[in-house]
Amino acid sequence: MFTSQKFSLFGLLTLALAQTVVAAECTPDQGHGAQVFANECGVCHSVSKDMAGMMGPSLAGVVGRKSGSLEGFSYSQAMRSKDVTWQAETISQLITQPQAYVPGTYMPYMGLASADDRQAVVCYLKEQR
Repeated sequence: MFTSQKFSLFGLLTLALAQTVVAAECTPDQGHGAQVFANECGVCHSVSKDMAGMMGPSLAGVVGRKSGSLEGFSYSQAMRSKDVTWQAETISQLITQPQAYVPGTYMPYMGLASADDRQAVVCYLKEQR
């Protein structure tokens, strides 16, 4: 019984964290998000619509896009099958631990531990159209 209580508590904490990220307001200064993106994500992803040939797809306009749907990028079957529309909550869950959120993804990233950094990246991506 203790194990199920611990699991339930973990689930509630995870939900609360995700709701905090969704509810959080983005500040006008996106410098921190741009910096975290450049350091953590920019090796594989760009935010330019015209950028091709990177390891990961362009994240320009990712908010509101269906997973695995950017024309011309070769996604894993796992990412194509995930069937989510990228919003603050789903992006935060992905960058927390990509392999756990999308088992079988090609994304080799281990995850971004800091909730503040995840929120900053999400806010930064919201601005990239």
